[in-house]
Amino acid sequence: MNTALILYLVVLALIAVRSARRVRDIPDFFVARKGASAKAVAGSLVATILGGSAVIGAVDSGARLGGAASWFMLTGALGLLALIPFASRAYSHGKYALPDLVESLYGNGPRLVASVVIPVAWTGIVAAQIIAAAKLLMTFTDLSYTAAAIISAAVFTLYTLAGGQLSILRTDFMQACLIILGLLLVAGFALFGGNAPTRPLSEILQSAPPFPFNANFSPLDLFLLILTYGTTYTAGPDIFSRMFCAKDTATAKKAIGMAALTLIPVAFIIGFLAVYGVTLENVQGAHITAIADKVLPGFLIPVIALALLSVVLSSADTTLLSSSVIISRLMGLGRTDSTNEHHPLAKARIVILLNGIVALLLALVFTDIIGTLLLALAVYAGAFTVPILWGLLGLKAKPKFVAAAIVAGGILALAGKLCPALPGTLGAHTGDILMIAAFIANTACLFMGRIKQ
Repeated sequence: MNTALILYLVVLALIAVRSARRVRDIPDFFVARKGASAKAVAGSLVATILGGSAVIGAVDSGARLGGAASWFMLTGALGLLALIPFASRAYSHGKYALPDLVESLYGNGPRLVASVVIPVAWTGIVAAQIIAAAKLLMTFTDLSYTAAAIISAAVFTLYTLAGGQLSILRTDFMQACLIILGLLLVAGFALFGGNAPTRPLSEILQSAPPFPFNANFSPLDLFLLILTYGTTYTAGPDIFSRMFCAKDTATAKKAIGMAALTLIPVAFIIGFLAVYGVTLENVQGAHITAIADKVLPGFLIPVIALALLSVVLSSADTTLLSSSVIISRLMGLGRTDSTNEHHPLAKARIVILLNGIVALLLALVFTDIIGTLLLALAVYAGAFTVPILWGLLGLKAKPKFVAAAIVAGGILALAGKLCPALPGTLGAHTGDILMIAAFIANTACLFMGRIKQ
């Protein structure tokens, strides 16, 4: 295992060195000079979306959700497909990051709000990915948590600051292939490998909570999942940062479609593994690692270990760069002709390094932070989805009303995720009501401040 891990890290280092040699200016570093192919962008989208919560968390939810665990990735695919009609306008209005798009649509005020809110949330999500990577390394090696966290953070921080977007596009494509290969191997051996579970698989599939809905996952739950999770793939900063790397609008649309179609079969593989994981007893750690230990021959364990590490690193690097690009843009990098800026690449790399260090410190202090920090996705959706889609539809609103929509939606979404269930039938859905209210408040603010054309 240690040999495979070393080889994996060497490959990542070589990709970073090669990419760093090709970086000449800020456009190279932030958006790979807007020259990426559909295959590269699609691979990066898939790798980014198949993050720790999507794979590890979904498989762990098998006992509660059963086959409905497939909805995590299916809503992601729906979110991407919903983005395609908006891709041309988003590509033409965006430059390096989502706040650039917000500024183009609404002006400087809303851009500043987005530039402050998103990096704070996204740095926390980077920390969550470091925690997940560290725990995976601890599962497959004898490293301590601290050592595993430092190694994980150092790896993706260094290759991200070395080659920027060029590094990420190359490593993400490799990692996407590894992730899908690992999932196929585990599912294939679970079905056909001969290591039978304690009960017949047909009986397990029939007794598990079914797809698409069951007692623990209702149509309302699906609606809320689309609202708070799926929409982040229609209007999320990481998705736009991938799209802005494409060489043209047609390439961006093709990449989004390719990624969405790839996610659909992967979603059902994840759902199957979620159900299969219910058959295992006394599982310590992630269910998917327990399934791999049970069904895979020993020589294939390093493959799934590297696949799961890729699951985390591929999300961490994109999130780190997205956050760092926004901070760099807030500092003024890339907002003028790069020839007039003093050492812009060095400054951008320092931002990435500092951002990575802050995320690592969070991961070392708050080792149980994953579940809490991933709530940032729902809060982001409540704050930004409606304003972004409003602008992409060609509608206008006064900047102060846009800023109010972002703040009101974010506060209500946060309250919805933190609010405990209250007594009574309606009280049990208080959090859901507040989440829906976030989107209603967004829309109301924008409607009140709309500019007639």
